[in-house]
Amino acid sequence: MKKYLLLFLISFLSMACKKAESEYDTYGYETECDECDINYVDDLGATVYVNGHKGKWKKDFPRSVFTEMKVTVTARQSNSNTVSAHIIKDGKRLVSKSGNSSVTVRHIVKSSGSTKPVSSICGAPTQKGGPCQRKVSGGGRCWQHK
Repeated sequence: MKKYLLLFLISFLSMACKKAESEYDTYGYETECDECDINYVDDLGATVYVNGHKGKWKKDFPRSVFTEMKVTVTARQSNSNTVSAHIIKDGKRLVSKSGNSSVTVRHIVKSSGSTKPVSSICGAPTQKGGPCQRKVSGGGRCWQHK
């Protein structure tokens, strides 16, 4: 009997963990080009630049909260093949665009209407070099990294 009770408890806890993880959507960007410069808005609202990239590129933001997403891909050579940019949500493309020299893709993330406060992860660089993992309410930085 104790074995069955323990097995039930472990199963219940694993299902509860899965539900908590699925509350967040994973947004991200994908691009394709021969040789290009990429700039995108990250989950903290900062513009990030990736220069001289070749081939496919992908950036995911698990457990992050976005209000607006934007990615621009610009070919480094005017005679290069097409460039493409995509905004993705949970692995599926929401918005896609292709062009010959430069494309910009934007997406406004609609609020779910939830009454929960908006939260994300601080993300500030730590002394060890990794991003801070503290949760913050309303976006921005945690108490230590303000």
